[in-house]
Amino acid sequence: MESAHAAHLVVTGEDGEVLASLGDAEVTTFIRSAAKPFQATACLEILDAFGTEEAHPSGRELAVAWASHRGEARHLEAVAALLARSGTAPEELTCPSGVPEAAPGAPPAKLQHNCSGKHALFALAGRALGVDRATLLDPDGALQGRVLALLAEELGPPSAIGVDGCGAPALAVPLRRLAGAFAAAAGQPRYARVRAAGLAYPGLVGGEGRLESALLGVGVVAKVGAEGVYGVGWRAADGGARGLAVKSVDGAARGVAEAVISLLTTLEVVPRGTWASPPPLGGGAPVGTVRGTPEVTSLAQALAGHV
Repeated sequence: MESAHAAHLVVTGEDGEVLASLGDAEVTTFIRSAAKPFQATACLEILDAFGTEEAHPSGRELAVAWASHRGEARHLEAVAALLARSGTAPEELTCPSGVPEAAPGAPPAKLQHNCSGKHALFALAGRALGVDRATLLDPDGALQGRVLALLAEELGPPSAIGVDGCGAPALAVPLRRLAGAFAAAAGQPRYARVRAAGLAYPGLVGGEGRLESALLGVGVVAKVGAEGVYGVGWRAADGGARGLAVKSVDGAARGVAEAVISLLTTLEVVPRGTWASPPPLGGGAPVGTVRGTPEVTSLAQALAGHV
């Protein structure tokens, strides 16, 4: 074994009850981009109340609005279409410039930032509220105040509010609350539009090779966040919803992705072969594997009958 990653992991029911956990289910976690399904829902509710019918995004535009996308052509096209609804030019986006994962040699541009879809939706919701660009990301402003209020409803009062990599407010909450929120995202009518957009256009939420796109493709709500955060929600055999949240101790994503797919596959929430961790390479060829620990397998076995 060359490397090992430690993480906290928790599975909850629809009511937030902890069904199983590894590590600390209460660990304070900046949920980063795992907040995007809830931020997008808040923006839709603003558009419902203050926007016009023409202002509402299409399914493709809504899917990319809660993406951490790779900057593929389909992503940039969907973000551009969403920007057109508010009359916002790409250079007016409130996210920084980025180099797309899909084209690492491209010059930096705001449209290519992996959070550009979220910021395009912020621009649209902000226009409906009459919020100017200068205060669009202000946590005390009219737009983010409404967004943060929805997050607090679903996740509870935040332990802290920081600044995400894209400049938007970043909340810290107990990890179990993130799992409960994803159970809600998988089952509650409030999140039906965001959920439906992701399930209809899974490739727009992540992109080629991404775990979240593979999971959405088989009916599971999933969203990655920076620094080793992952949230997953699915409907259980009993008709209720379940939520999973993971946070790596070292901030690495590799072990988290493997833990997520290993747990979901063992529980038969997703079919085998849905996604596999990219192997370590040597000379361009696979020379190793990424695997979950026995504790993850044991947790899955203990959960049998509860998912």
